[in-house]
Amino acid sequence: MSKTIQTVLKTRGLSCATPAVVQAELAAQGPLAAPVAEFRTRILQHLEHEAAKLPAGATWLASSDIIESVFGHYKAFTARGPLKEVGRLVLLIPAFLCELTAPVIREAMASVRTIDVERWVQTHLGPSMLARRRRALRPAMKTA
Repeated sequence: MSKTIQTVLKTRGLSCATPAVVQAELAAQGPLAAPVAEFRTRILQHLEHEAAKLPAGATWLASSDIIESVFGHYKAFTARGPLKEVGRLVLLIPAFLCELTAPVIREAMASVRTIDVERWVQTHLGPSMLARRRRALRPAMKTA
């Protein structure tokens, strides 16, 4: 029963329709022993309670699998670099979520200015580890 519920939530997400879908899936499994039926009732009540919190028509992720996969792609991509920090490459994460085509890239390049990206990086990430290292190790310049 728990595998069925987990599968429904992972594949379809959590929405207002989820409790009915789970109930239909579980009903197809046949009659249950009293303790298991009580557990099923509590699970369905919990699903209804959580689904009631969602905006109408919304479907939310009910699993961290997708997020873990996205960060796995990010880690694999950045593993080739010498510095292991969250830097400018964090802005690549949205690219892992869609198919990159020429029109998508063109629209992205036309809709966001480079100066805005640079400001965001300076505001939220600051100088990279390499820039901080260079500044710290740069010999002091004498002024006349």
